[in-house]
Amino acid sequence: MPAAKALPQFEAFGPYVDPFGASQTVFSIWLQSWRAGVDAAFWWTEHWAATLSAFAPPAPSATLQPRPIAAIIDLAEVAAARTAADLGDAASSMVEIAETVSDTAASVAEDAGSVVEHAAVVAAEVPDDLTRLVGIGPKLAAALAERGVTRFAQLAHWTDADLAEVDKALDLKGRAVRDAWVAQAKRFAAEA
Repeated sequence: MPAAKALPQFEAFGPYVDPFGASQTVFSIWLQSWRAGVDAAFWWTEHWAATLSAFAPPAPSATLQPRPIAAIIDLAEVAAARTAADLGDAASSMVEIAETVSDTAASVAEDAGSVVEHAAVVAAEVPDDLTRLVGIGPKLAAALAERGVTRFAQLAHWTDADLAEVDKALDLKGRAVRDAWVAQAKRFAAEA
């Protein structure tokens, strides 16, 4: 066996220990591998034998007597009656499930419609932040709200006459036209 190569020692890491340097470690790894292989071989052998025995024909029995044809027909009729009863039960269960699903779907559709209506009402009630527009501060936004203007969509539809009326009423001195409130409101309304 060749001599072990000396590795540099670093104080920060502590002494180096070669895990495969000791023969005991190598032997224990080999022994564990061998045991795992033997265990796997036994497992496969047991399962292979069980599979083969499942396909083996049954041993003939001295007490096994052939049944008369009438008994076989009776058994077939009983089995057919059971199958018909089971199918009837299954069909009635399927009808109940279908009715439940249809009732649930109608209920969910009604609930979804009411949620959409409620969301539209809530969205209509929540005012936009008009202070996002250049030239509108908190005081001017409050003055516009008193006039009923709380949404970008309302500002986006203003005409020149509307601009002139608001300019005169709030003494804006042409600020709405200079700062292009209508164009800004159109852009913000499109984003929402």
